[in-house]
Amino acid sequence: MTRHILPALLASLALLAACQEMTPKQDGAMPTTLPEGMVGRWGLTKADCDGSRDDNKGLMVVKPDSLQFYESQAKLSEIDSATDRVVRARWNFTGEGQTWQRDIVLTLSSTGIYLSRQDITRDSMKPLTYRQCVSP
Repeated sequence: MTRHILPALLASLALLAACQEMTPKQDGAMPTTLPEGMVGRWGLTKADCDGSRDDNKGLMVVKPDSLQFYESQAKLSEIDSATDRVVRARWNFTGEGQTWQRDIVLTLSSTGIYLSRQDITRDSMKPLTYRQCVSP
């Protein structure tokens, strides 16, 4: 029976570690930038990752404090909660002469290959799943 306890204990510890929040700054504040694993170029389709195309409307460029899309960009306003794989934050968007705010959850897959973006400001919007763009 004890031989079954160790694998179960290790699995439980792995799940617990995945749920732990990022270490807050010494003053207890939340981080002010996205985790390094989320930073990069992400495409909804393979064609979105092709830098020679000018119609890559599904490309999302993630920087530590901003998101860039085809016709808009977003500046990180405030992180509400964060782990190494899940960040819930408020974003200030600008694009096509307009400004707006959105609460967005970004979720990085365990493999680091996929990044999901869920706009929780709009209940009806389904999550969009991006694939990491690989440099040629």
